[in-house]
Amino acid sequence: MKLSIIIPAYNAEKYLSEACTSLVGQTLQDWECLIVDDGSSDGTATIAQRFCSVDPRFHLLQQKNSGVSAARNKGIEVARGAYLAFLDADDIWEPNTAALFCSLLDENPDCRVTWGEAIRFDTETGEIKPIVWKNYFPMGNPWYDMLIYHYIPISAVCIRKQDLPDTMRFRTDLTHAEDRDFLLRLLKNAVSIPLNKVVLRSRQHEASVSKNADAALAGEMRVMREHLADAALPRHVRRRAESALAFRCAVIMAFTGGQYGRALLWYLKAVVCDPLNINNYLLPIRKISMTLRHALRRIF
Repeated sequence: MKLSIIIPAYNAEKYLSEACTSLVGQTLQDWECLIVDDGSSDGTATIAQRFCSVDPRFHLLQQKNSGVSAARNKGIEVARGAYLAFLDADDIWEPNTAALFCSLLDENPDCRVTWGEAIRFDTETGEIKPIVWKNYFPMGNPWYDMLIYHYIPISAVCIRKQDLPDTMRFRTDLTHAEDRDFLLRLLKNAVSIPLNKVVLRSRQHEASVSKNADAALAGEMRVMREHLADAALPRHVRRRAESALAFRCAVIMAFTGGQYGRALLWYLKAVVCDPLNINNYLLPIRKISMTLRHALRRIF
């Protein structure tokens, strides 16, 4: 078995079929999909069973509601593939995603983890949403860059399973930012190579957990404070990461929670932490210009 794909699913009947269909259409067919139903109360299990009944590569695992981390961990434990990937139930893989992942890991036996890029789309209109909040000045160290900016979606990651330690699992005590925590721990000491190709279409919709601004902010702060305390982190990286964290909190407050006063305070903190960080000035300008272009297209 080349690749195991884990889909954690909780009340995901609205989108699960699209996620699974994107796997059926992969150019590489040597994979298994483990759908972990996390105690859903809707038709999630029925949809999963439908795919299992017509395609033996799909497998349904069920558990009482324990959270997305427990669901992913359950999938890891039973996965049989040489490589391991994750796909959220409301996301969609590109047709060549599995092939790209496996080819890179096949060709680079020392590589432990790879990842691709994502595009966002509006679930109602299908409109492609450009990624605004990106790191324009990466440091070249994936661990540093992941600390400074959360730029790797978990659905765009593939791991060599034999190199995954038994202790490397998603933390079940986290309800937000658990994917970031996992990737930070993974990237710290791993040989990793980026694909630099789009592998994922990430859905933007109102039901997103990230719409809960206060909970998202608390989770972000908890995870980042723990990782920023790492003694191995150089001082200049810590300062840049603290600035980026404050900036991200400003984004969460403004564009998720609509709390613009709190957002302004976080933004000012970001600038004070690292006044030479050009990202702090470029990103708001880019967001404003994109918003204006979008408004003009609606008018004309």
